[in-house]
Amino acid sequence: MSTRKQVWAYQEIPEDPEVTRLMPGFEIQYMIDGDHVEKNDRAVFGHCVFPPVSQHSPHRHLKADELVYVISGRVVNGQIDEDGVVTEYECTAGMATFVPEGRIHWTRNPFDEPAEFVFVYYGASSLEASGLVDLTAEVPITNDPVSGTRHLQLDIDQAQVDAASKKVEDAE
Repeated sequence: MSTRKQVWAYQEIPEDPEVTRLMPGFEIQYMIDGDHVEKNDRAVFGHCVFPPVSQHSPHRHLKADELVYVISGRVVNGQIDEDGVVTEYECTAGMATFVPEGRIHWTRNPFDEPAEFVFVYYGASSLEASGLVDLTAEVPITNDPVSGTRHLQLDIDQAQVDAASKKVEDAE
């Protein structure tokens, strides 16, 4: 996009083919990023509506922290911490989740209503610059409802996760 300004309404942002490929059926806009705002090289602010029974599969950002704030509906935010502990949290309106740079995480909506939230990447000015590593194949997650918090046991091949991450690092 060639237009750069300081204030955007989410309806003004055109659909991004790569985002559509990663998350088909989602309404998502990267509103404040390096492509849309001058002198921005460290942050992304976006708006998203997840349709019922949908998910953004496991992934990590090698160069950015992420924050998700739920506006309406419910989502399940999951993470794998540095010790390999897998935790999922049911997040409702008014709740926020922080994900440090490099941590594997996902957001799911296993419920029968849409979920609306905003998100921020800090440390990169675009999805591409965040060092996104898609780990859908490497980290198997089912889209089951969660009430509160739950811990999971996953069979993850760390060598495959590392190989997927290295592939993104090498492409940069």
